[in-house]
Amino acid sequence: MNQDLESLKARVARLSVMIFDIDGTLTDGRIFWVPNSGWTQMYSVRDGMGIKRLQEAGIEVAAISGGDSLSAQMRMQSLGLRHVHFGSNDKVAHFEKLLGILDVSAEHCGYMGDEVVDLPLLNAVGFSATVPEAPDEVRAQVHYVAQRAAGFGAAREVCEFILKHRMRAAPGPF
Repeated sequence: MNQDLESLKARVARLSVMIFDIDGTLTDGRIFWVPNSGWTQMYSVRDGMGIKRLQEAGIEVAAISGGDSLSAQMRMQSLGLRHVHFGSNDKVAHFEKLLGILDVSAEHCGYMGDEVVDLPLLNAVGFSATVPEAPDEVRAQVHYVAQRAAGFGAAREVCEFILKHRMRAAPGPF
């Protein structure tokens, strides 16, 4: 489904909400055990800066994750995300609730995920993105495949793509 640049620009011009999966999208997919803390992951400050820049541009950023860990909860809190759902087996159901809460339509939302379990949500939004490590089936069905690796700037790349083309597509006063 990967699309030409003009089609992608039109899709991101409509975005008011961007949703991220966490494990394998904002992280490289690896987890490790820390005694007295539990399972944890590592996050890129560059991805975090991209998310902050989206928020500053007026885009609501949310997260819907199948996993749940204290480190993920703390990271999403540190980024100031107001809408986060962990441990989700049905991401589309949580997405539909979010649409109602934010009073937006699916075409005004984007989602970045990395696994086949993300496909229903990736196919439900107006703009979908994934990481280069995603399975072929996922990469074939999204609008945008990042060049940077998961947990190493892929989310930042998608954020910058949105900002670059959303700003250019937005009508100006002149």
